[in-house]
Amino acid sequence: MHMVKATVGGGFLAMPEAFHNIGMVMGVVGTAILGISVLNMMSCIVKCSQILRSGKYVDIILAEQNGNNAIAKGDDENDDKKPPPIKQYSKEMVLPPMDYPDTVAAVFKYRARARFARLSSFARNFTSTSLVATYYGVNIIYVCIVANTCKQLVDQYTANADKDSWGYLMNGLSIRWYPIITAVLIIPVGMVRLIKYLVPFSIAANACLLAGTVAVFYFITFGDDGQNPLAPEEKAKLVVWPATQWSLFTGSALCSLEGVGMLLHIENAMSKPLELVGPPSYTLHRSIIVIVTMNSALGLFGYMRYGDRCLGSISLNLPEDNRLSEVIKIMVAVGILLTYGLQLTVTTDLAWQGLRKRLIRSKDGVSDCGDVSEDDESSPRLTAYYYCMRLILIFGTIIVAVIVPDIGPLVSLVGSVGFSLLGLIIPVAMETVWFWYDEDGDGQEQDSCDGTTPKTNHESWVRGNMWRRIVRHVKNAILLLFATLALVGGAFYNIRDIVARATGDGTPPPAV
Repeated sequence: MHMVKATVGGGFLAMPEAFHNIGMVMGVVGTAILGISVLNMMSCIVKCSQILRSGKYVDIILAEQNGNNAIAKGDDENDDKKPPPIKQYSKEMVLPPMDYPDTVAAVFKYRARARFARLSSFARNFTSTSLVATYYGVNIIYVCIVANTCKQLVDQYTANADKDSWGYLMNGLSIRWYPIITAVLIIPVGMVRLIKYLVPFSIAANACLLAGTVAVFYFITFGDDGQNPLAPEEKAKLVVWPATQWSLFTGSALCSLEGVGMLLHIENAMSKPLELVGPPSYTLHRSIIVIVTMNSALGLFGYMRYGDRCLGSISLNLPEDNRLSEVIKIMVAVGILLTYGLQLTVTTDLAWQGLRKRLIRSKDGVSDCGDVSEDDESSPRLTAYYYCMRLILIFGTIIVAVIVPDIGPLVSLVGSVGFSLLGLIIPVAMETVWFWYDEDGDGQEQDSCDGTTPKTNHESWVRGNMWRRIVRHVKNAILLLFATLALVGGAFYNIRDIVARATGDGTPPPAV
């Protein structure tokens, strides 16, 4: 359930416009293919994390964390610090939870006989930077959705305003003013730091988005009463050509399907984490099936209903002068607004880790916070720096939303660049390093109960392992090529569209 909720947001609401870039048939097929690819790579991330925390690397990692090599050397004086003998894969998690950047760094550091250990720090920093940039982009999308919804509602209610009223001044106001206007709501929500205070916001946001999603499905299937029928040139298409537009679909779909930033956090919170990608529950697999089905249905039916007039958020396509549709738009906007703070906390905490270390340990030995210990979180100066950084990040999302107020290109750009890296390219690199040598294996298929491979099955295992390696390398090569094309093509075409639209007044096409 948490996995499904983590993907319902700006990307999900943009699926009909994503289908506009590829067509109905290829949209459904493409969403399914992307879902399978995402599932494969997410499973790889979870399995790597679990094996590192429960397998043969525990001794090494514990020794390194404690700054004590006695565990690896078997010093009798440190028997109380030794974990019990562990096979390559165990059902008991020995090490504490690892986040995504730490998992990537550990794979590069300890797998492939430490061949790529020198790249572990770079891998961690690159993954952390990608996470910060990607989820910061998601926050910008949230600001754009709130701003566009406010503009649509204000224009509707001020259409007949008197010339002497404030409504007359607001009617037709450029969309670029609305991120600034909505800042009075965004800043207070974004400044909430503690998760315990964000929980009520999260519950309310989930309720609003759930109700809004159900109502959107109702409107695009039953509730529009055939109003504003599509012109022949606006009819939904089976396949969209040229294929260069498909990269725009890929970016939007990845932004909707990917929940990689929350994946290991969800696994760490589970009472039975092994069941996330293993029997009997296969929680991740079931979640991806639900996510793919929801995205395919919304994209297909939304595109069939609105054709080429699909906007960056399907809620903006709902009919005007309809009280129910207005309530839905408000609920979706409120749900997105209340999610903003929690989403920003993920981004801020990742950025704060690096900034905090720089404040405490400056290069020249002089720092404004040099007297603060590593574990001290109560320092007034550190707290002030934290909130200043958070406020700057909030202003950054508002400024970018003023410059680029269109939702669709932003969603596709974030998906093409950020989630191609986080959800496909980095996991492909992880899996390639993990299985770099034949004898490394995956830790589950090789080992018998005593940690050895039966001789009677050795030859069949060697043949099977050879074919698994071939299939795995071919699969990873295809995924890497696909992700690279999505990244380069999506970045090029989306930036081109953003620049082209930025030269205008930023006003999106009129809603249906």
